[in-house]
Amino acid sequence: MEEIHYLIEEELEIIQDNRFFKFGTDSVLLANFVKLRRGDNVIDLGTGSGVIPLLLAYKNQGVKVSGVEIQKPLADLAQRNVELNQMDDKIKIINQDLCPLKQEMEAGSFDVVVSNPPYLPVDAGKIKANKYLAAARHEIHAELEDVIAAAAHLLKFGGLFYLVYRVERLTEVIELLAKYNCQAKKLRFVQARQDKEADIFLLQAKLGAKPGLRVEPVLIIYQPDSSQYTEELKEIYGEDS
Repeated sequence: MEEIHYLIEEELEIIQDNRFFKFGTDSVLLANFVKLRRGDNVIDLGTGSGVIPLLLAYKNQGVKVSGVEIQKPLADLAQRNVELNQMDDKIKIINQDLCPLKQEMEAGSFDVVVSNPPYLPVDAGKIKANKYLAAARHEIHAELEDVIAAAAHLLKFGGLFYLVYRVERLTEVIELLAKYNCQAKKLRFVQARQDKEADIFLLQAKLGAKPGLRVEPVLIIYQPDSSQYTEELKEIYGEDS
């Protein structure tokens, strides 16, 4: 069943289908973490329903955003979301496997690459029977290295790669980035609450950069002893305080 929800209150809408993985806070936080300049050419690897391209195109003037999605029903949904928000001139949805992009797209085609890929290896945890939900959680169509290799190929020298991922795989991410001539430059951990451990992190890496990592203050999602968002989260979601 399909439903239409607001991504940005009264401004940006998205169609969600309960057959597919519904976007979560991770994608919204990643889109907010990304910093773009007018004229940037951006690509989102594994775009799902298109939430990240929608947010990037809405929040940044004068940018072009592509979203790559291997699953055709999801790519079709992403295209409908683009049309719903009248962003056809800003966003292009590509129904494509990201793994062969190194052969099919010219190297250095993008200023910025973004990805919120599946967090779990195929051998970690129970795989969902629903193939769309399974592909959203597990590395069925592409592994972490495939995503990073594609990003490094697509980026211009000095271009930026933005990723949201699970904390327990941070060392793996940094090692793979270095393998493909990318250096982690900016890191921010995300915690549900002040007294909880970080679950995920937001990372900016740069192709061809020298080592040198800056760790930003932790992002807290919920207020203490409450299900209410913190003021920073309310601002990200465009909610009134």
